[in-house]
Amino acid sequence: MVILLTVSTFWHGKRVLVTGGAGFVGSALARKLLAAGAALRVADIADPKVLGNLRAIENSIEFLHADLTDRSQAEAAARGMNIVINLAAKVGGIGYNHDHQGTMSRLNTLLSLNMLEASRKAGVERHVVVSSACVYGKECPIPMKESDGFLGDPESSNFGYGWAKRYAEVQARAYASEYGMNISIVRPFNAYGPCDRFDETGHVIASLIRRTCAGENPLTIWGTGRPTRSFLYVDDFAEGVMLLAEKNACAQPVNLCDDREVSIGELARLVCAAVGVSPELRFDPSKPDGQPRRSGDTSLARGLGFKPRIGLEDGLRRTVEWYRSAAIGQPASISARHG
Repeated sequence: MVILLTVSTFWHGKRVLVTGGAGFVGSALARKLLAAGAALRVADIADPKVLGNLRAIENSIEFLHADLTDRSQAEAAARGMNIVINLAAKVGGIGYNHDHQGTMSRLNTLLSLNMLEASRKAGVERHVVVSSACVYGKECPIPMKESDGFLGDPESSNFGYGWAKRYAEVQARAYASEYGMNISIVRPFNAYGPCDRFDETGHVIASLIRRTCAGENPLTIWGTGRPTRSFLYVDDFAEGVMLLAEKNACAQPVNLCDDREVSIGELARLVCAAVGVSPELRFDPSKPDGQPRRSGDTSLARGLGFKPRIGLEDGLRRTVEWYRSAAIGQPASISARHG
């Protein structure tokens, strides 16, 4: 049975901080939290003058323009909050992550530690660590179980980012142990949807939609097309974060994903179908494939009541419609990456 978070009274009247809340996941989460009755503060490094993702709710939230890699700014953001949901992260596609291992490790470790310490000092009731499926190793058994999250190193293209997210989970367990903090750890898999970044740092679905809408033909895709991924629509992601924050504050990670696993090649064909085009597909095996398979065991999340509502074809259609109405005209000149 699916638990509909909008009928829960848990969030009503709670003072909630969403870091990274101007991003595509954060803005979706912000809208759902407001609908659930939360009093919302959003902290983001984004320029407050160009917060397109939050425009519809800007008068209903408190916005802080903050660099959360600075500990004093992180502490100011968490002060007075009941719940902190830390979505702040430096993210990118497989190419960017591969070329910026140190940057990804340093910035993501700073963000996670600063916000956890800020929550401790502020005495928040609950803190949510948003980890990543990038913690899993290249040869991790499929479906990936939460207990296998520290087997070997993360896949090499995501080494820096994956270890930073692993360390965020270790920090959470240590703080829960010593300070008795109520902490939820969410391991999401490959989010996509409206308001995503459709630029050179974007992930595979955003890149494919942008380039197919621009009429690119042939359509060149990084790698062999054989790796598989499990994709999660942004609204399902946001609802899952809220559910796990409410139901699983025990510093133990829970996968947040869909059961469906699709190859990158098949994904490209589904995107083309959603756009309504039929370009020639060309794969570039000289580029990295990333992890061969990435599909999570959903047993723990389903046991807590989570089940995605938006299937891949429907989610792609919604994302294409949003892109055509809001983002058409952006540059379209890069190869697709998947992370």
